[in-house]
Amino acid sequence: MEQRFHALRTIGSIFRVLGYIALILTIIGSLAFCGLTVVSGTLIQSATQQFGINSGAGGFLGGLFGGLLGGFLILLYGGFISLWVIAVGELIYLLIGVEENTRKAGYLLETQLNKMTPAAPSAIVPREPPVISPSEPQEMTPSA
Repeated sequence: MEQRFHALRTIGSIFRVLGYIALILTIIGSLAFCGLTVVSGTLIQSATQQFGINSGAGGFLGGLFGGLLGGFLILLYGGFISLWVIAVGELIYLLIGVEENTRKAGYLLETQLNKMTPAAPSAIVPREPPVISPSEPQEMTPSA
């Protein structure tokens, strides 16, 4: 069978590739956000200590908590979007597969119907009942 819908196959592949690229960039971005937030929290704490400002909160632990929370939210949102883009590409391939299977089934059904020749209806001929010959009388014996 010939392959059809070349443009849709290309679009489906593009969506899948873009989805995987977005997923990889989301993971890298989430890790980078975590690292940069921890580093910036530490730098802000050391800068405030140099100028004699006492910052009770913040610093390394504040940067770590903010980085983990922000990184998790970035990962959650970016992962959700990436999976949707991948799913759209897979949906396109699913619809193409359904069309191909339907076309194959229709083709097979058509070839099977063309091969079959309708049988001529046969007339129902009544058969004669069997003849019982009274050659010997049958004795009836009582069964006990």
